[in-house]
Amino acid sequence: MKADLKFYEDKQKVINADLARYGRQSGFLSFLRLISFLGAASMIVWGIVSQVPVLFFAGALFLALFVVLCFIHSGITEKVEYLTELSKVNLSYIARINGDFNELRNIAVKGLKRAEDIGSAKSRLYGKDFDVPDHDYCADLDLFGKKSLFSLLNVSETSFGRRRFADTLLYEHESGITRDELKARQAAVSELCSKPEILLEYQATARCGKMTKDPKVLMDFAGTGTKTKTAANVLGIFGCVVWLFVPAAYILFPEYAASSIPACFIINLIIWVAGHRFNDTYIKACEGMPTQVRTILKLYSILERAGFDNALIKSLIKGDDKSESAFDSLKELDRALRVAGLRSQPLFALILNLIAPLDYLIAYLLGNWAVKHGKSLPAYIDSLSELEAMMCAAQTGLVFKESAFPEFVESDEASANAYFEGENLTHPLLAHDTAVSNSVTVKNDIAIITGSNMSGKTTMIRTVGVCTILAMTGGLVPASRLTLGRMRVMSSMRIVDSLEENMSTFKAELIRISGIVKAAGEEKALLFLIDEIFRGTNSDDRTEGALTVLKKLSKPYICGMMTTHDYAMIDKTTEGFDNIRYYHFSENYTDTGITFDYKLTSGISRQSNAKYLMKLVGIG
Repeated sequence: MKADLKFYEDKQKVINADLARYGRQSGFLSFLRLISFLGAASMIVWGIVSQVPVLFFAGALFLALFVVLCFIHSGITEKVEYLTELSKVNLSYIARINGDFNELRNIAVKGLKRAEDIGSAKSRLYGKDFDVPDHDYCADLDLFGKKSLFSLLNVSETSFGRRRFADTLLYEHESGITRDELKARQAAVSELCSKPEILLEYQATARCGKMTKDPKVLMDFAGTGTKTKTAANVLGIFGCVVWLFVPAAYILFPEYAASSIPACFIINLIIWVAGHRFNDTYIKACEGMPTQVRTILKLYSILERAGFDNALIKSLIKGDDKSESAFDSLKELDRALRVAGLRSQPLFALILNLIAPLDYLIAYLLGNWAVKHGKSLPAYIDSLSELEAMMCAAQTGLVFKESAFPEFVESDEASANAYFEGENLTHPLLAHDTAVSNSVTVKNDIAIITGSNMSGKTTMIRTVGVCTILAMTGGLVPASRLTLGRMRVMSSMRIVDSLEENMSTFKAELIRISGIVKAAGEEKALLFLIDEIFRGTNSDDRTEGALTVLKKLSKPYICGMMTTHDYAMIDKTTEGFDNIRYYHFSENYTDTGITFDYKLTSGISRQSNAKYLMKLVGIG
């Protein structure tokens, strides 16, 4: 699969044209609103001064025109807001295809003024809130941060979608996901890749709905909401029935007819005040739900209209209960919340409740929904989060010049799954135009990679780790072909000391390596990635320690990669091990400097450029 930059560039031209057109319409409508408002005001004032009735009528017409123009202008404003967000989403795809992380950041903060808002936008982009200290590979494989897998691939705009994608990157490799489940996800991701318009619309709609915070109020209400009490229902019904006294009074007691209407208002006022203890829980719940419910409803509507054929996607949209979809359930809740919206202004709420027991009706509708559908809401949210995680997994196919769905080994045996064979693998965080691809195979064995500084060793093992993690999301990988097993991934690369914990770099590395060795005893498929093992100690201890670790990791259900400059250790492995492969990177020296081809080759390299580099920076 290949990225289609032209699709997004053409799409941007259409968006820009639509924004310009609606912008002109918005400006014209603003002018008309001002004219109609001034016309209404002047006609009414003129009518008061001159006592000419027709001027009042003209003022009413101008006022009616003003109201109509306000409704039309509101619709145009919503379209402009949507197109503005759609433009940001589309430009983000272009930035991803170009591998431009700075532009991704600029788009994320575009239009924001407050430092707090800018900081929040960057945080959402980088995903640093999901960073897990002491994770198996989180820091080593650049999962989160300014230039990270998350910032490149995340397209979920909801809080729960972001969290699901982050969890997929962090934990899916050891979740016990089956081969069939992975294949089902791949089929779903494949169809998502074929509908980029839907992904753009979905993401822009979620951005307009400001779904960056968890729908806590909605979830709490869905989980604890109950039907209204019988006493409350009786009071509510009585508040409606009381108006029957008015025609009855005119027929039976004409002398009291004039006072019957105020009496009904007073009765409903008493009913309204008495109902606070029954209805306040439901009314307060309305304050935090309408926007998020409406947005989630729109998101489900987009998915239903998309006409997906994939069985997994359809099951997530429709749910297990085929008689009623998430859309139908949320539509019912949305109707109840729209009724609740009538009481958004306190004075208006009072007037409406004097006419009819509106609060009782709202409580009744919400209580019925909570009992009937509330327990299903977590599943609706979970389905959306799973769909968004798969949308993120689809990004590799949409933004890279070459990508493919990985194939998984057919056996469930641990030893069969200690397998990685990739062709033309590319690290996704490198500049897309200049990144060099490589092929590598490790199966029930260990690949030791040698080469001088900056030749590409660490990037190579990171590429293997990243491709494995991406494969486990059910998405595509930046490669022409990849076959692998379902393995736990563990790494030891970026080792830092800790003053707070009184821990040296060497001790920190020992803890990381010991974790890998401990996992090796579980007899489960494992891929380990170790960069410059035991770099923090002397050469003799480093060599002996490395050999000990290699022996403990030499098991049929383990495969791994290790970079090293320790040639004494390498010499000893050529005789004592039969499960080690050797790869290397090389470089060329010229009068102007060093050039690297970044191509992985079989064999051992004993080249070193440390002295040359020190001389280059003025040392030695």
